[in-house]
Amino acid sequence: MKMNNKKVKPSDSAGIVFKIFLLFLSSVLFWLSNPNIFFEDGLGCLAFFNYLPILFLIKKSRFVEAVIFGAVYGGLSYGLYGYWLNAFHPLGLIIVCIGYFVICALLFSVLKWADIITLKNGWLLQFIIICGYEYLKTLGFFGMNYGVTAYTQWKNLYLIQICSLGGVFALNYIVIFPSVFLFSLISKKKEKYRLLNNVDNGKKSSISAYVKKEKALSDTSLKLTFICGGLWLAIFAASYIYGLSVMGKNNSDRYVTVAAIQNNESPWKNGIEEYSRNVNKLIQLTEEAQSLSSEIDFVVWPETAVAPSIIYNYDYGTDMRRFLLISQLLNFIDENNAVFVIGNSHEEELKNTGRTRYNSALVFESGKNVHPPEPGIYSKIKLVPFTENFPWKHTFPYFYQKLLNGDIHMWEKGDVYKVFDYRGLKFSTPICFEDTFSTVCRRMVLNGSRCFINLSNDSWSKSNACQKQHLAMAVFRSVENGVPSVRSTASGITCVINPNGKVIKAAPEFCEAYIIGMVPVIDDGQQTLYTRIGDIAGIVAAGLSALILIIQTIVVIITKIRK
Repeated sequence: MKMNNKKVKPSDSAGIVFKIFLLFLSSVLFWLSNPNIFFEDGLGCLAFFNYLPILFLIKKSRFVEAVIFGAVYGGLSYGLYGYWLNAFHPLGLIIVCIGYFVICALLFSVLKWADIITLKNGWLLQFIIICGYEYLKTLGFFGMNYGVTAYTQWKNLYLIQICSLGGVFALNYIVIFPSVFLFSLISKKKEKYRLLNNVDNGKKSSISAYVKKEKALSDTSLKLTFICGGLWLAIFAASYIYGLSVMGKNNSDRYVTVAAIQNNESPWKNGIEEYSRNVNKLIQLTEEAQSLSSEIDFVVWPETAVAPSIIYNYDYGTDMRRFLLISQLLNFIDENNAVFVIGNSHEEELKNTGRTRYNSALVFESGKNVHPPEPGIYSKIKLVPFTENFPWKHTFPYFYQKLLNGDIHMWEKGDVYKVFDYRGLKFSTPICFEDTFSTVCRRMVLNGSRCFINLSNDSWSKSNACQKQHLAMAVFRSVENGVPSVRSTASGITCVINPNGKVIKAAPEFCEAYIIGMVPVIDDGQQTLYTRIGDIAGIVAAGLSALILIIQTIVVIITKIRK
């Protein structure tokens, strides 16, 4: 009996090793370009080449291989990027890795399909697909802005000013293009050399050789590549010039003084003793800030800085110790000449649904809405999937119970993009996760907001990288809409951001601290182009890539049938 043992050729083995190298290189580039454990601000320059190894990996892989490599890339890259999720709960990191395992498998399959069906200049289609993917992955229940390529440029203030025109997804075009340009340049050069070499070495008639050479030169022409490269250079230069022109502008001649408090505590340490200790610490830090400046207009406390519901425990509460704690807090606010913005686990007693809980921001002003507590209220609308909101609790009760066992806090969604107007400042209060979404903050500005006061709690992450990744996205919200931001966080990064995205004052992470900053009052008539048009850049990329893919697929099918 004859056995046929197929041996792996050394060339095949080398090819597999090289593909694995490209896979790891692409994951590491993605990781290091963003704020990470080694470089807290991230190495933003690497982002211009993030997709280069990915495109070569897809080019060298068969379709099934591309899908597998995509899945591994998604799990590995987001596992490195979001390692800090493990500090919250290992399940959080697992869910994200599995999610991007699937998402990137789909992305790689689409990119490979684009490579297969496009005879010439498939790199351009792949470019549009990548830009569309980065927009689409932010949508829906599973949508997450963490990892969008353009956020890596958060420290490049002159470049990111272009976001006031087209948003973060417009900047994506600029940052992603160098990867596809270099891919086109290198791959076409290599292919041209290979084709011409095959023609020269072949035993063909002079006419046949001439025809084949001409075809090789046509198929590997770099004319379009260089035209697109020149256009990119022009746009890149224009973006910098635009940034230089707007960075020095003063958007306001009026300011309010804000004290943002960072208590460096988790509010969810159960027990009235812990609640009392935390409130007393917030009061102490506020008094210290007020001792340095008597002109403080606003005092801002972090997300759920006060865990027991202020209004519920005042109106309906039966726990006397909680009532006394709330009374102490309200007395302190009423004795102050400042507007207080406080993160609170707000509860309402509703007739049909019973007791309902929200992650809210409460706004108090002494002598007006403190006794009894009748604050302005904004309840978080964009809740964090799986940790703040799980809409399928009745469908998957076992999984829902597993989530609850992880000490998470489920909330009801708010439904109004509230704008507050105190002391001449019109502001909104995006809560934690919300300021990572351009759509949320844009809606607030369209409703009349001229300042973001963000309340956050990332203390659970125990990671500076997590804090910086969140801050990077907050910077873009100010630039996109031309308004300042104030961030009060439990552990960092508490700061003031001007309308150009510059962090003008910040407290160090993971310590008790406060900052006092001057916040410009922006006139009502000022709106950026981005505020008016929204994420058109992302929508166009997603729609155009889908349209071209469909048309090109139909063309290929018809061509095959005719043959």
